[in-house]
Amino acid sequence: MGPEPSLQEESAPAGRSVLIRRVDVDVHGLPDRSRLLFDPSGRISIPVSESAGRIWDLCDGNHSIDQIVDDLAATYDAERPQIDHDARAFLAELERHGFVERQSSFQ
Repeated sequence: MGPEPSLQEESAPAGRSVLIRRVDVDVHGLPDRSRLLFDPSGRISIPVSESAGRIWDLCDGNHSIDQIVDDLAATYDAERPQIDHDARAFLAELERHGFVERQSSFQ
């Protein structure tokens, strides 16, 4: 098994890289505040925790990966390096399965 995929910020002077969730992915909220993400075209489902659901919500095209990590660090009681690692691993999984798409956002 190779190294874990990494999502590094692209440092383009004209913009930034953002991940945007696909609108056709079904999101089912569960009683414990976790969610089930389901891609009807690929018939793939991914169960996600409450914090991963927060990441999903922030994949709206308005938040860079670093901003997503900042939001999580302000919300959850965990060390920032661990939050950064876990968030990037989850985002890489979403991208690998096609649940989110990378786009450049110009500011």
